[in-house]
Amino acid sequence: MRIFIAAISILLGALALVVGIGQRTFWAPPETVTATVQTELKDAPLTVVEPGVAEIEDRPVDVTVEADGEFTAALGRSSDVDAWVGKAAHNTISGIDDEAMTLTAEHSKGEAKVPNPKNSDLWVASESADSHMVHRWTAPDEGDWSLLLATDGTKAAPTDITVSWENDATAPFSIPLIIVGSLLILFGLASVLVGRGGRGKGPEASAPTGGGSTTPAAGSGSGASTLQRTATVVAAAALVLVPALPASAATGSATASPSASSTEQDQDGDDVHAVLQEDQLDRILESVADTVSSGDKAQDAKKLKSRVGGDALSLRKTNYSQRNDGLKIPAPGTVAAAPVRSAAVTTTTKWPRTSMIVTQAKDAKIPRVLVLKQEDPRANYKLINEVSMLPGSEFPGLAVGDTSVRTLDNKDDSVKTAPATAAKDLAAYLSDSKSKKKGQFAESAFISATHEGQAKEIKDNKNAKIKYEHKVDQKSLEVLSTPNGGALVSGLLNSTMTATPKEEGGTVKLDDASAKLADAKSTKKGVVTKSAEPVVFYIPGADSKDKIRLIAGEIVLQSAKVK
Repeated sequence: MRIFIAAISILLGALALVVGIGQRTFWAPPETVTATVQTELKDAPLTVVEPGVAEIEDRPVDVTVEADGEFTAALGRSSDVDAWVGKAAHNTISGIDDEAMTLTAEHSKGEAKVPNPKNSDLWVASESADSHMVHRWTAPDEGDWSLLLATDGTKAAPTDITVSWENDATAPFSIPLIIVGSLLILFGLASVLVGRGGRGKGPEASAPTGGGSTTPAAGSGSGASTLQRTATVVAAAALVLVPALPASAATGSATASPSASSTEQDQDGDDVHAVLQEDQLDRILESVADTVSSGDKAQDAKKLKSRVGGDALSLRKTNYSQRNDGLKIPAPGTVAAAPVRSAAVTTTTKWPRTSMIVTQAKDAKIPRVLVLKQEDPRANYKLINEVSMLPGSEFPGLAVGDTSVRTLDNKDDSVKTAPATAAKDLAAYLSDSKSKKKGQFAESAFISATHEGQAKEIKDNKNAKIKYEHKVDQKSLEVLSTPNGGALVSGLLNSTMTATPKEEGGTVKLDDASAKLADAKSTKKGVVTKSAEPVVFYIPGADSKDKIRLIAGEIVLQSAKVK
């Protein structure tokens, strides 16, 4: 009987070893798991890979794309990708079907052609490839991110997509089986050896003694005790290891509690984030600076249109025209991409989107404020205003990602003075140094220089009646909130000087620049001179006792005409 039990034990042990080792080798699950698109999809100019394909906890995901020819993969926030796609026809890869191990995909009808998304400012990163690409899914920041695939916006976007990740399937019973199998083999071998030892001692120990009763042989009792102890150890090991090790494995693969998100939320519970990442902003600034440099070098406003718009385009166009006509005026200020001294990037995700950036060219003594604006998801950012900072002025120290920055309406009353009102009051104060609006504004070199220049003009033209009027272009105002409840305001003021003779037959003399533009050195009818004044100013918070501060300002002569 003992030999039979030993044989069964060795056989079961060997079987357990084979199964346990097999689970670690030839029966082991594959190292990676893959899921592919099995749905037959119609052609569309865009394919959107949504964040659901990357919801594999604690494991990196690789997205492999196969295509016929060149294509572009662009990474952006899911909301931005959706906004760019808009009404275009597209295929969406939304997630993974765990049971079928396929990618969930569907087709959406819409516009058959779209602009090429390759160079859009909306993307945090984009990469082009020919026929094949492997993209390691990495979220640059908190929130949902999507991958947009396209060729050129007219041809069909790739849909041959495979998602792969490391296989977390384990064989939790392999180690227990190996251990128990080894113990069972040892138990079987021990049983055989103990049996042999007991048979050798039995006859001598079991000889009857005078009392007629018999005592169990010492060898037999020791063998049974050893056998029993071995069986007890094996049973205890099996009972402990089999349930314990899988539990340990499960504990090892459990996902730790997610840490609290560092992203703030608005009143609706939505994540608040800057609409540009640092790399995005750097790339945009470089493109803007290169475009402006090209236009300045050629004095050709047509070269600016891809990256310059609004008042910045209008003023540079005027400058080029005047200089080409021989007017001796300075060239516009240099637009530099770096270094970035401060960056107020809005967290307002609707369009238009605005940012105010302070940079300083290497050969410039003072920094310039650059105002960038993106009109809609498919438009690139354009420079709409740029003006030199004033001596002694300070721009709030802001960095990309500051969640206090958001876009405000120009009539917003959360600050000390509504931006539209503050701009109007500034215009009134520039027109008249004795204006009642004077008390709202801190001392400024720009305001002082404007008043002094106007007073000198009046003094030097005693035979003329001179009137100055400054008006704000309300449509030009861009407003961003700042920490402590304040606001930065960028805009344009239009200045008009009207000079007429005091007496009939009198003469009004023109300065050199005005004379060149009006094609007259003097006039008996009078002259109207117009200038543009791009400005940036800061409005304190509603409860602050501080005054409105002018941060940047320039005067740009636009035209001079004889009446």
